[in-house]
Order: sequence, then C-alpha cells, then structure tokens
Amino acid sequence: MSAISIRNLSKSFGDFTAVSHLDLEIRENSVFGFLGPNGAGKTTTIRMMVGLIKPSSGSIEIAGSKVAFGEVKTHSSFGYLPEQPSFYGWMSGEEYLRFTAGLFGLSRKEEAQRTKRLLALVDLEAARKKKISTYSNGMKQRLGIAQALMNDPEVLILDEAVSALDPIGRKEVLNIIEELRKDKTIFMSTHILADVDRICDDVAIIDQGKLVIQSPLAVLKEKYASPILKVDFTRDPGAAVPELERSRWVKKVEKSGNQIRIWLQDSEVMESNIPLKALAGFDIGILSYGLTLPETEDLFVELLEKKR
Repeated sequence: MSAISIRNLSKSFGDFTAVSHLDLEIRENSVFGFLGPNGAGKTTTIRMMVGLIKPSSGSIEIAGSKVAFGEVKTHSSFGYLPEQPSFYGWMSGEEYLRFTAGLFGLSRKEEAQRTKRLLALVDLEAARKKKISTYSNGMKQRLGIAQALMNDPEVLILDEAVSALDPIGRKEVLNIIEELRKDKTIFMSTHILADVDRICDDVAIIDQGKLVIQSPLAVLKEKYASPILKVDFTRDPGAAVPELERSRWVKKVEKSGNQIRIWLQDSEVMESNIPLKALAGFDIGILSYGLTLPETEDLFVELLEKKR
C-alpha cells in the first residue's frame, strides 16, 4: 500500500500552471525526496497535499484517506512543517506543544506523555521552559517537527525543513529524520542535495510543474548518472580544459582550483587508459586520478539538462 498517492494533480493560477498532471506514489516507511529548482511547483504541491490549496484537478490520498480542501478529517494521518513555521514567541516550547495537543483533543494524560516524549526526541528537554523567542533557528525547526508529530501521524510532510539552517542545525534535524524513518513515511522537499544523498530512499524531480522522473535513488544513479573522472593536479589545469571538452569521450568538464571533474560518455574508456594518456599529454603533474560515484546534485543537473 502506498503511504501517499497523487494522481493527475494540477493547479493553475489564472493563465499560469504551477503544477501539471502530477502523478506520484510514495511507499510506506521511506524517506522521499521531492526535488526541483526554485519555482518548480514543490511548495504548491505540498500545500495541496495538506489541504491548504484547492487543486484545479486530480486527487491526493494520504494513509488511505482522501485529502479535500478545507476539511480536517485527514489531518490525523499526517503532520506538516511548512518552510517558514510561525510560533507564539511568548510561549515556552513545552507550552506550545501542550497547546498543539489541545488542538488535537488529546486528554491531559496523553498531552503530558507526548509532550515529554517529543521534547526528548527533538532534544529540547533542557530548553522546554525557555521562551520560543529565545530559540535558535535550529531549535525552532526541531520544535516544528515535534508539533508536526503531536498527533502521532503515519506520514510527516516537511517543506524545506533544513534550508535556512547552519550545518549544525541541519545535522540535528537530519538525525531526527533518521530516527523517525523506522516507523513513519517522510515526504520532504529540499534543494540541499547532499542531504538527499544521506537520507532519502526514493526521489522525484519536478520542473515547471511537471514530473521529470520518480525512482529509488540508487536505481536512478545506476541508470542515468554519467561516470565522473576526478583528477587533482599539482598546478592549475585550466589550459587543458578546452581540449578535453573537444574529446569524443568527454561529455563535459568542470574545473575547481587544481581539480577537474570529467563526465565520461562511457566508463569503458577507462579500460584502455584513454583519459590517462590524454591527461599525460598536457605535462601537468597528477596527484590523484580515479572514477567517483555521481552525487545527487550531478544527477539532478544532468536530468534537467536532458529534459530541457
């Protein structure tokens, strides 16, 4: 059974189509990365998923319940953290979670138990009595995740949950997601593709409101990503780049300092040492040389370039 099922979903604002005939199936107990450039339609899709925007057409089911604009009956099956969550700064973290529990109609006993458990999960026990206005951005995001879990949902929907955080804050939030994946489905949009490499099982890429591809991340890399040859030199290899770009075995070349990355047309050229022979001809010392696994960012750019 799919945790989330989206069929033929579209949304237009006047003459502008933000989402066009989108189909997605998200499996249970997975971390799903929802990717796309700015303006691709990610946030519009998520707002339709949580019932904040009425679709122009199509249907959405979360944990077997159909989502309808303005209705709250499906809210017990998912939790939601928007990109820029708002809090009552005069409340403490503990007060805010108890307030959230009241909105879901929990008993006083359930309210106390879940508040205590969630504060521990997001590592805010020590700060539970402090005003939210004194919290760092990372602490607020962790509190946001806690409130999204107050109804013990099957699905957690996160819209750019780590985009505004520093590396420490990002790591803290990602650690929480790693813990939650044991018994929940996580649907997260993000543009930080290194995080996708770390935690996502499956991904979908959309562009201009349309689905480019959906696949398990490992399968996507194996099927679509070009092999990349990474070479570190003793000095700037800039003079070699134009000639390499003209080589038949090269897709593209990217230079950064004394390092170049070469997208190969086919990894078989490595067996006959064609790249090494070509690089030796430039008379620049080579410090390291070898194939590297493509990262999600490389794959993302390549697939968008192919589509466009």
